[in-house]
Amino acid sequence: MIVTVSCPTAAAAQTSSVAAATDLRLQVRAEIERLSSPARSTRAAAEQALLELGTDVLPLLPSPDLLTSPSSRQAVRRIRVRLEHDVAEQSLQPTRVSLAGDFTTARLAQQIEKQTGNVISLQHLSQARLSESTSVSLRDVSFWEAIQTVEADDLSVAFERETGLFVLQPHTPKTIKSVSSFDRAFRIDASALTPRAVGDDEGILLSSQLRVLCEPRLRPLFLKYQTSDFELATSDSKTVLEPFNSGASIEVPLGNGGREATLSLSFPARDAAANSASLHGRLNLLIAASEQPISFRDLGRSKLVSRRRGGVTVTVDDVDFEGPNPKDHYARIQLRVNYDLGANAFESHQTWVFHNRVYLVDPEGKQHGPNGGFTTLYQGVGSVGVEYRFKDLATDPHNWEFVYVAPTLLINVEIPIELQNIPIAKVNSKQE
Repeated sequence: MIVTVSCPTAAAAQTSSVAAATDLRLQVRAEIERLSSPARSTRAAAEQALLELGTDVLPLLPSPDLLTSPSSRQAVRRIRVRLEHDVAEQSLQPTRVSLAGDFTTARLAQQIEKQTGNVISLQHLSQARLSESTSVSLRDVSFWEAIQTVEADDLSVAFERETGLFVLQPHTPKTIKSVSSFDRAFRIDASALTPRAVGDDEGILLSSQLRVLCEPRLRPLFLKYQTSDFELATSDSKTVLEPFNSGASIEVPLGNGGREATLSLSFPARDAAANSASLHGRLNLLIAASEQPISFRDLGRSKLVSRRRGGVTVTVDDVDFEGPNPKDHYARIQLRVNYDLGANAFESHQTWVFHNRVYLVDPEGKQHGPNGGFTTLYQGVGSVGVEYRFKDLATDPHNWEFVYVAPTLLINVEIPIELQNIPIAKVNSKQE
């Protein structure tokens, strides 16, 4: 007997994928119609069905403003909020890496980038250093664990404040290394505790700097913590030390390009006789989740046009192409950005909205940032007005595309701090 086994071709697989997408679109459309049913049980079943379809339906959900039925509008808002929170929670989980064999530094970084989607810049490393080879065996480890493999005594990682790039860079080995811990997509580094005399017979302060890093694919906005949430326990004593400024509430904005945060903690102690200590505490980080590009094609005809994605609406209030330099083309765009957020959250962290990515796209697909800067026009509860200026453009931008990249959801994340065996530097030790 002859058995023939046929394998689906790429074309067949693509056809199947298109058919599945079409089926999902039709299913979503049918459930949206059922949301306006006069029967409460039918509406409840339709809402549950849309939730069970999962986050793939998010781009298929209509704007609530376009729905005529009040019950449909309310249900779609609830569904979007629930699914966007699911997306956000998923984004906080660590990406994973599996690699085995001999790799150059350049290829190892490239493979980690490919598997995690986290872009790693190697621009600060020499060709010789990029060509150095190492043997690795990584089996389903987190991104930050993989990065520790790439880091060596002469390498370290950081986010450049000017560009926000995650860079692998040369690093002079320190006498006393920092201690790291990981929680989901986050990494916390603590420098060695440095003793400093407070005064005659008044004891010392043990001080350390904490560095908080997110995976590069995430966009942290704001860090907040209470010093009273931290405690330090030295290795030679069962005494728990409280922070020097216990009770303080501190907020750290990360700003444009800032993708990591640094905070300082100090603890009063009688002496620095111990060799190490353990730090326990918690931080709260505001993160922009589910960033979406909001596009306005044919810029010259986009005045008073609004676009909505998730919980954000962007409106082009005015467009002007008359610039101060007649020899080069120019564009001035005034925007109104409205977020469906609680007033307190928005007002406390408003500066982040001015650092959303904005650019023009020319007919060749090249992106042009606002090299003429921006001006804040107004700030309200849940809304801001901003003017962006683009200068020295090669051609007339009337028909170009304008893109505003907006996070459709902001989430507060609590990050537990559990750092063990943080070394305590000796007063007379030589350190860099």
